[in-house]
Amino acid sequence: MTKVDFSDITVSDWLASHPETAVIVAANASMAEVAQLLLDNNSRDAYILNDNKEVIGHLGFGKMTNYLLSEHRPIHTHRQLFSRIIDPTAEEVMDPHFAYARIEESLCEVIHRQLERDIDTLIVLAEDNSLLGSIKLRELVAESLK
Repeated sequence: MTKVDFSDITVSDWLASHPETAVIVAANASMAEVAQLLLDNNSRDAYILNDNKEVIGHLGFGKMTNYLLSEHRPIHTHRQLFSRIIDPTAEEVMDPHFAYARIEESLCEVIHRQLERDIDTLIVLAEDNSLLGSIKLRELVAESLK
């Protein structure tokens, strides 16, 4: 097994040889729609796009699950009770502060960010916040085992 030196690889290089697409949803998507997309794509991370195709937030599987299954919990927060009254959209539930990578970064920086923040799929954004691709930990691990 040859050890891969990720410090010599840029995000741009990685995307060229590992074209991956993140799970993306419209801002007005329901929690059920987000859940189905995450399940269909075997992903823990969804990214929310506005009408201009800019990424505006992140919605993880755990947070989405808290909304969908809140009625089965013995204690309810105000937010969980509110979600039982209305069907919140992805934009209303998303985290607007999320980790991402830029095309010029080294893969080592990206791996550190993913591991530090427990993100399976980290998106790569252009300067205008449009989606360029994504980097999946699963692919990084597979590459490191070659």
